[in-house]
Amino acid sequence: MSYRTKVSIKVLITLALLVFLAYQMDLEVLLGILLSANPFYILLGALIQFSSMFLGVVRWQTILRNFGINSKIVPLIKITFIGYFFNLFLPSGIGGDFFRSYYLAKQEDRGMSTTVTTTVLERSAGLCALLIIGTSFAALQDISVEGVRLFYVFLSMITLYLLAILVLFHNWMHRTISAFLIKRNLEDLEAKMELVYQGLNSLRSSKGSILKAFILSLVIQFLSVLIVWVAAQAIQIEAPFGVFLIFVPLINLSIMVPLTINGIGLRESLFYLFFSQIGIPAETAVGLSLVTFALYVLTAFPGLVVYSLYKKKEHLEGRVGKTPDS
Repeated sequence: MSYRTKVSIKVLITLALLVFLAYQMDLEVLLGILLSANPFYILLGALIQFSSMFLGVVRWQTILRNFGINSKIVPLIKITFIGYFFNLFLPSGIGGDFFRSYYLAKQEDRGMSTTVTTTVLERSAGLCALLIIGTSFAALQDISVEGVRLFYVFLSMITLYLLAILVLFHNWMHRTISAFLIKRNLEDLEAKMELVYQGLNSLRSSKGSILKAFILSLVIQFLSVLIVWVAAQAIQIEAPFGVFLIFVPLINLSIMVPLTINGIGLRESLFYLFFSQIGIPAETAVGLSLVTFALYVLTAFPGLVVYSLYKKKEHLEGRVGKTPDS
């Protein structure tokens, strides 16, 4: 299936979900909810989002040092802003990781295979923390969706995650999977798995780095929940914070699956599905999703400025590198 076909399918799914939601809501009520958002909480949410991004940069820097890449914090912040900006437009919510890897590789004069591996490991650490938070709090509360207790959903996902880690870490299983992929002419997938495997082995020798990255991941994922709770306060949603600690990890995990363009439509549908379980009207649930997304946009917007400066620098360097006769 071609890339264009995949994007077209995602566009169709996105539009279908948005149309479905439109039929479930009174759009005038939704607009009123958005316009009534408290500016104080919007600002607070944006500040928390920026703080979360900064901690993410520190986590990335911690992982990079284990690969012999000693980048300073300011250049990494600039690169991360670029990644955030491109995440707004790329079909996948993690597409900005490619641009982070690309600009870091150029900055450090390293191969992209190494820089891509560091972003994969960073995402893996975040995924682990997200699963731990969601599973822990889902175990404390009996919340179900369509008759399925959410604790068992988390338990299934964390089991799959641990099995995936086992495949990467266990030498015999790793060799078996690699041989299977090569036999099926899936060398590209095998090469990507090998990169992550080598990266995990590199990190495994540094217990301090693993602990620091894990603690930072827990804080970052807790802040991602706090941001949604603050957005809820902005539009006067009254719900226990413990509910957010269950719903938000599930939503964030679900939109990692690239079914729609940057999670649009899917994100709003999930907010509607989960928060309707506690009596939140459709307009309010979707409004919460849109306010949360707006906070992300506020954080990502500086990436446009940073990207423009990078492109200008590349253009000038290109011109300086040319001879008068070229």
